[in-house]
Amino acid sequence: MANVKRGSVLVLALVVLYLSATAARVYARQYYIFLPDYIRTSLQPSSARDDRTSSAPTHIFFLFVDHFEPDWSVERTTQWAQRYRALARRHLDSSGRPAQHTWFYPGDQIDDGVLGVLQSLMRDGLGEVEFHFHHDGDTAETLALSWKYAIPEMQKFGFMKTVDGRTAFAFIHGNESLDDSSGEYCGVRDELRLLHDFGCFADFTFPALFNAAQPPTVNSIYAARDDASPKSYRIQWPLLDLKSGGADLMIFQGPIVLAPTWNMRRLFIDVDDANIHPAMPANPARVRRWVNARIHVPQRPDWIFVKVFAHGASSAEDMDEVLGDHFDSALTELERHYNDGEQYVLHYVTAREAYNLAMAAASGVTGDPTMYFDREIKPYVASAARRVSPD
Repeated sequence: MANVKRGSVLVLALVVLYLSATAARVYARQYYIFLPDYIRTSLQPSSARDDRTSSAPTHIFFLFVDHFEPDWSVERTTQWAQRYRALARRHLDSSGRPAQHTWFYPGDQIDDGVLGVLQSLMRDGLGEVEFHFHHDGDTAETLALSWKYAIPEMQKFGFMKTVDGRTAFAFIHGNESLDDSSGEYCGVRDELRLLHDFGCFADFTFPALFNAAQPPTVNSIYAARDDASPKSYRIQWPLLDLKSGGADLMIFQGPIVLAPTWNMRRLFIDVDDANIHPAMPANPARVRRWVNARIHVPQRPDWIFVKVFAHGASSAEDMDEVLGDHFDSALTELERHYNDGEQYVLHYVTAREAYNLAMAAASGVTGDPTMYFDREIKPYVASAARRVSPD
């Protein structure tokens, strides 16, 4: 009896220790920001989260948003481009289109040589360049001055200028502090309005684990409206408010998924934010997690968006993770299990195209989704001929 009692006390102590460690992890890493919404959506009945019919395939839209920071190195960027060309042309979607990449290039690191290499990738039909920006201690006036320089410099290469003459771009905030949300690395509390005024149609910054900037909702695509407070995007608005002028830009989130793991350092729970880096390489299991997050616009639950991200040129190790065997196997998993033409149809898309598809879905469109790739925001000048033969 004494042994049983001691065993029970030990089990109870281990449970208390585990729960205490988990609570400390949730607090230290600021998971409490999104956990209530994650739990709420996870507890929804499956019929509310997946109401596609068995006769209609689910369309999977895979997009890679890269915080592309080669540190002004033309040599590194050239090596990256050579490796990506080989990788992308080995991986084709349902229409025979090669894998697409979206390079969010920092406007605070303008380099003509680097931008020229990215321009050649766009001309080859392998992706599009968007806008990334690091700043701190700014006002709307000082930030506007920076953008008035950086945006025209990028437009010289055909980026951020559509074929119909419009200035338009997707955005990722450096250090994730959109709209002064974390209290540092920004300073501009009307940043959403400023972005809208400069031509931004969507922000692709999130998720932002371990950061106060993380929205309180997860696995969502929604409209955001600026207000006088920081972190204006904390409130969700309908996507069609973007058409009526009732919102400033789209918030396009990637997946956050809690999944069991045998890794004791992670307390047996992976918090997967689709960030691809040496400590969390891409693999088939992660691909299945990302798809199962089922990020979609309510009007089209059969259109699933899978947005992954990385700092793909920041180091040799980061380059290997987005260009090497691990990511190669992840793309193979997508093509093998999510592209049979009956249950799933796979599409490789850019950030701009994903925005157009989300807006089309919110409008209740029907038919082949490829018809809507260019519906709202037309192709950029540098990538107008982006659909090329994979040969």
